[in-house]
Formats: sequence, C-alpha cells, structure tokens
Amino acid sequence: MTPTTIENAGASLSLGESTVRRNIASTLAGNLVFSGSQWLITVAIARLGSMAMVGQYALGLAVCIPIFAFTGLQIRSVQATDCAGAYRFADYLTVRLAGTACALVAVAAVAWLTPWRRDTALVVLAVACARAVDSFSDVVYGLFQLRDRLDLVARAMSIRAVGGLAALVLSMAVFHSTVAAVAALSVVWLAALLIYERPIALRMEGGRRAAQVRVAAAVTCRQLVALCLPLAFVLLLLGAVTSLPRVMLERHAGEQSLGVFSAVAAISGAIGLLYSALGQTALPRLARMFASNRELFRNTMARMMLFSAAVGMAMLAGAWFWGVRLVAMVYGRQSAVTAELVTGLVAVGVLGNTSSLLGAGLTASRRFRSQLVTALMILLITAAAGAWLIPGWGARGAMCAGLAGACFQTVAYGYLCWGRS
Repeated sequence: MTPTTIENAGASLSLGESTVRRNIASTLAGNLVFSGSQWLITVAIARLGSMAMVGQYALGLAVCIPIFAFTGLQIRSVQATDCAGAYRFADYLTVRLAGTACALVAVAAVAWLTPWRRDTALVVLAVACARAVDSFSDVVYGLFQLRDRLDLVARAMSIRAVGGLAALVLSMAVFHSTVAAVAALSVVWLAALLIYERPIALRMEGGRRAAQVRVAAAVTCRQLVALCLPLAFVLLLLGAVTSLPRVMLERHAGEQSLGVFSAVAAISGAIGLLYSALGQTALPRLARMFASNRELFRNTMARMMLFSAAVGMAMLAGAWFWGVRLVAMVYGRQSAVTAELVTGLVAVGVLGNTSSLLGAGLTASRRFRSQLVTALMILLITAAAGAWLIPGWGARGAMCAGLAGACFQTVAYGYLCWGRS
C-alpha cells in the first residue's frame, strides 16, 4: 500500500461514531429481517409440509453451501477490504459470474450421480438456483459495503426477505411442493436483483457500458482469482464443516432426524445476527486500522471479543432453561428434542460466530493463506468426531462433532489474530 493510500486510510478512521452506529443498526435490521425469513422458511416447510421436506431442504443447503462457497471465492470480503482500489466492481462481478456457472454445473453433477429420489434431487437443484441468484446480490452488497452504505444492503436484504418468504409460503400452501416453493423464492430474489439492486450499483459505478466493463474485467480476472483462491478453499472447508455432520446424520438416521436437527440449528443460528452486523460493519474499517494503526486494530478486536463473550453467555443460559419449550412452540410436537441438544447447538453457534469475528480481523489484515491450514484441521477434527459419534448417538453425535470443530476454530483463529498482528 502506498504512503498516500495509508494516509487516506488513516483519515477514513475519523468517520463519525454516528456513521458506525447507523451502519451497525442498518446491518442488524437487515440481517434480522433476512435471517428471520430464512428461519421462517424452515417453519413454513415444517408446518405446511413435513419434517421430511425440511430434511430435503436442509440436504439441498448442505450440498450447495460448500460448492457455492468455493466458487464464490469470498469475493465480498476481498472487495470490502480493497481500500487501495486495486480492482473494479466489474472485475469482481465477472469472476462471480464464472464461479456461479461452475457451481450450478457441479450441483447438477452431484444430483445426477447421487442415488437420491427424484423429488429430493429436484429440491437440491431448486436450492442451487436460489443460491445462484443470492451470489450475484452478494457481490453488489460488497460494493455497497466498501462505500460504507450498509443501509442500502439492509434495504435490499429486507426486500428480498419479505418478498421471497411470501412467495414461498404461498407456493407451499397451494402446491404442497418444496420444489415449487423454492423456485418461487428464486424468482422473487431475481426480480429484486434486477429491479432494485442492479440500478443502484450501476449509478455508483458511473453507468459504464457493459462492453467496456467486460474488457476491463478480462485483463485482471486471473490476478483476482489468484488473490481470492486461498479464501475460496477456506470457505469450501468451513462449508464442509457445517454440511458434513448433516450428511452423515441423514445417512445414519434418515431425513426425519436431519429435519429435527436442522430445525433446532436454525433457531440457534439466530444468535449470529448481532455478530454479523458487527463483523460486516467493522470489516472495511478494520482493514483501514490494520494499515494505519495496529494498536487500534488490536484494541478493537478485543472489544469485539468481550461483546461475543457477553452475548454468548446470555444465549447459553436462555437455551438451557427455555430452549426445549421454544422448539416445541415453534415446530410442534413432531420435533422432540432435549435441553442438551438445544444448548449444544447454541454453543456451536456462539463459537462459530466468535470465530467469524476473529476471521474478519484476519481477512481485514489480508492474511488469507494462514486461514487455509486451520480450516483443513477443523474439517478433519469434525469429520473424525462425526464418524465416531453419529452412528451411535445420532443428532447428539452430530452436535458434538460440530462443537469439537467450533472449539478448535475459535482457539486457532484467536492465536492467529493476536499472536501475529
């Protein structure tokens, strides 16, 4: 980074606290609406369909998440920390287009080669289409995030969330088909991308012609892919860490058990809203801090960890005392769970979100390769624990496998963030 860039980075740290609070509040609101809609999707499928349908939907996510994570190259994080402006929005968008096409082909190949029932394979393909639309919105949000316009991200996410959920519920009620419901969700997301998000991105970029954008992007795509590739492998491995216990659980205990496990995990995933709001707001600022003031960077990371500890303890206590009743109230009697399972999955969520804050620090400091070996070790630990525990313990074994990986990830990321900054 040039001296001029570092000077500009230092100057950008003086942005008012009101801007920080506005961005955190906007991101929290957007994540609350969007994540709430994703949770309500699970509730709608369970209520209007069955837990087996929830299991099919969860299997679709388990297959698509690691594939799209890898081909997506974590472009948004790289884009949001590109303080020097090394790449244009067109470069990021072109790389995302190629990656999404590869992801769709890969998911189709998995669905073709795996001996699933026809309706299960169609659900997986429908989820892939929804993830493809989401991938293009994500790179637009990276542009908004770099410009400190997280209020635009929140607004766009809210539009997609409300419209997509309404379309899914209506389709599920009319057709009683998970495929039709997810397809309706994808159509609404695509409409939001084309009608609302794309015009704003074009105005931010000065309305360049499409031909000029493609030529400019073609020159630097290879360099951008090389920069992002370590993070792509990290996301692939961490996506597999999330998906592998679920795939093992479906194999050993069936779609019903996977549906219950995923339903409880969806509730525990709600704790990530505050973490995500803080991490997304902090990411570009952490990058500027790391470039100009390392001490401020370390102090900011320490405050984020104190926040995580306070929220985590409160969530664990709530899960132990009220978690079972909450699950029964939301999903009905068909979802029999124990306090141990609910609390354990909340603990996995707390540790995972703490690691995401630490990962934001590592990404802001552009230490992409150091995360790769750690992610591989996390996957090996989770896979070994799952192979040992899931056949005998079912959902409880899947929870313990996730907990083992999350504990290691938190400790390793903490060491990398403080020991080498």
